[in-house]
Amino acid sequence: MHLSSRTQLAWLVFLASLGCLAGGLAVTLVVTRPLTAKVLVNGAGDAIPWLLFAIIGLVLALRRPANPIGWLYAAAGLVWTAYIPWDPWVDQLQRSGRPLPPAAHLAALAGDSLWAVGLTLAVTLPLLLLPDGRLRSRRWRMVVVASVVGTTMDVVGWALSPDPLTQTLKPVAKPFPLHGVAGTVATTVSWIGWGVLFACIPAAAVCVVLRFRAARGVERQQLRWVAAGATVAVVGPAVLLPLEALVFKVTPNAFSIPLLLSVPLAIAVAVLRYRLWDLDRLVSRTVTYALVTALLVTPYLLILPVATRLVGGSGSLAVAAATLAAAAGFQPLRRRVQDLVDRRFNRRRYDAARTVDAFAARLRDQVDLDALHGELLAVVDQTMQPTQVSLWLRPPQAARARR
Repeated sequence: MHLSSRTQLAWLVFLASLGCLAGGLAVTLVVTRPLTAKVLVNGAGDAIPWLLFAIIGLVLALRRPANPIGWLYAAAGLVWTAYIPWDPWVDQLQRSGRPLPPAAHLAALAGDSLWAVGLTLAVTLPLLLLPDGRLRSRRWRMVVVASVVGTTMDVVGWALSPDPLTQTLKPVAKPFPLHGVAGTVATTVSWIGWGVLFACIPAAAVCVVLRFRAARGVERQQLRWVAAGATVAVVGPAVLLPLEALVFKVTPNAFSIPLLLSVPLAIAVAVLRYRLWDLDRLVSRTVTYALVTALLVTPYLLILPVATRLVGGSGSLAVAAATLAAAAGFQPLRRRVQDLVDRRFNRRRYDAARTVDAFAARLRDQVDLDALHGELLAVVDQTMQPTQVSLWLRPPQAARARR
């Protein structure tokens, strides 16, 4: 396909996804009653992950058109947003108690089935193709075929099984279910496809691990970004769930945002090679500020109620004093924690800083120009690790002539 055709196709898929999201908003404004701010906020929270999938797919398809990962993300965004314009209409019909027309049954079936297609497009296949868009070896074609066949079996079998649709407000009968022995066969096919579909995900993760163990240089750094994204996908919900329940009461299912988007964002960085070597710095900064925030906020939350009771009605004074104390202790604590974290997560930066400090201390006492020349080249080689290094010094005769 010509480059201009690929560009047009990428924009077409993105605009189709964006149109589905805009259509969902328009239908919500027209049919949903009562229309409250909570309904709009929850709808926006549900739409943001799919919009970001579409954006990631668009950027990768435009910048790396030969890599299929971007096209897979773009297709996943379109698949996951295709049902959104129909969802408010079906929900309002069920709330009002009116019978569902055939189009609503088809829309409910699409919403109940397309998640499997998006899962294969956005999770299994990109993991198998990381980071250059090629399979690790021909043996992994079996996993690709199994994931596609399993997804097809799950979608077709579930569409024909006699069980009602369950992703709507109330169970909905399918538009063309099979009954008797044929229905039992369809249900069995659906469950087998479901099992194969989910068995391919850990197989794809094993492929990434094997690539990482054999990778060197740039490819290894790319896969380190993917590993960091997977870590955020695991740790993020574990942190957000308690905060959602105890402290902030954020948007429902806020934990799903890092779970859904951290790995695609990391894959996008890996494929685009954008700031590929800044991972150690990012990890060290994230861990540092998380630890400093915890060390400052925890005593703040514990001491503030006690201080408020001690000063009686001067609650605002206690709040101001605790805030000033936390602000005063931020920078010294951040420097101390940053030093400790660099020793563990960003050892290269820590060793380079120590090397430069040691050279600066020797520089004050060094008078031998030849020895200084060698030490300076050694420091540059240790800290910057260039492919080659040279030092030019102006000859003494040139310096005298300029005077």
